[in-house]
Amino acid sequence: MNPIYLRLFDGYAADILQKADPFDSKSVDQLADSLSLSGDARLCLQDAFLARYLQWFTDAFTLGLHLGLSLVHDNVRRGGPQQV
Repeated sequence: MNPIYLRLFDGYAADILQKADPFDSKSVDQLADSLSLSGDARLCLQDAFLARYLQWFTDAFTLGLHLGLSLVHDNVRRGGPQQV
């Protein structure tokens, strides 16, 4: 990821996401229970889900930022897919 995007994410979006706390840890706990996981395996599962969740938010923020900057500078290709 572009280091500038990462700094912008850390400075603007990360705080908002922490306050919103939309990560549903109860669902992950239920999944771990249904798989009869305990101890280290349960923690690995929770860490993996949280890491993917945070990566998804970072990617979504980056794409939104890129699109927003493209719109501001009128660099949006019309009639074809965007190139990131």
